[in-house]
Amino acid sequence: MTIAELVRAAAERQGTRAAARLMSILADAPHRLPEVYHAAAALADQGSALELPRLLLGLTGAPGSGKSTLADALVREWRRRHPDRRVGVVAVDPSSPFTGGAVLGDRVRMTRHATDPMVYVRSMASRGHLGGLALGVKGVVRVMGVVGCDAVVLETVGVGQSEVEIAGVADLVVVVLAPGLGDSIQLLKAGLMEVGHLFVVNKADRPDAEKLHAELVSMLRLAGPGGADGRTYLVSAEDGRGVEALTDGIEALAGRHGDEWQARRRRVIEEEVREAILEQAAGRLRATLARLPREADAVAGVLEGRVSVGEAASQLLRETCRSNHSKP
Repeated sequence: MTIAELVRAAAERQGTRAAARLMSILADAPHRLPEVYHAAAALADQGSALELPRLLLGLTGAPGSGKSTLADALVREWRRRHPDRRVGVVAVDPSSPFTGGAVLGDRVRMTRHATDPMVYVRSMASRGHLGGLALGVKGVVRVMGVVGCDAVVLETVGVGQSEVEIAGVADLVVVVLAPGLGDSIQLLKAGLMEVGHLFVVNKADRPDAEKLHAELVSMLRLAGPGGADGRTYLVSAEDGRGVEALTDGIEALAGRHGDEWQARRRRVIEEEVREAILEQAAGRLRATLARLPREADAVAGVLEGRVSVGEAASQLLRETCRSNHSKP
């Protein structure tokens, strides 16, 4: 099936195979994402409502902080509140630097949703990509919107302080901390704390959880405007303690900033399509340059002083346009 056919099948909810296949294509070839935008726009013109997810929530933090368990608890709470809305989860797992494989074990913690048709869980391998995400994650998130996900939870690989790429993808970033993973000095380190909108101290049943929460509040108050007011939560994702209050906080922010988030995401989409167009144009120019004979080679002309770089570029553009028009 073509990209357009897969998008149509996914949008019409014809099972999950089309969506899964589409996600696999975009995970392997992220540069094909604009084809999805094109196909989705064509369907929208025909009356199909293909909106972006209302909320894209990023969960980030150090390994072992309980991000997967928290994602599971948030999905459970959303399904309780909105039984008619679909929820998506994109879980990125680290790839082995030796074999290239990944366990993709986060879905093991979400088995309670395995038979729920309103929960779509997709695991991805980072494939060595730094920053906590995988290269095709934007495409997978877009497909989540095509299949009708109201909210999408994006769980990063858990690389720690350098994991800031999530800030450019998610609407709202939740930084997950847990006692026993480092002293309070860790909270001062740049990157991880700067990308967070909300902060969760998970594993509230542990003895040092309240102490860590107090240190976190103090750090945020010293950090500047906004401080810690309404931004910190003490949660036990395992038994559900504090999850309802966290969900209330997330929904409150979504209600206030939803239109702003949608506008920002559309600007990002426009930029991605712009880059794809430029990349296609550059590819055609390279192909023209490679097949030019020596006497017409723009590079040789510049090196020999016959033409300037600007003149060579104009010549290359004219030749590319001529060859494209001459094709049957």
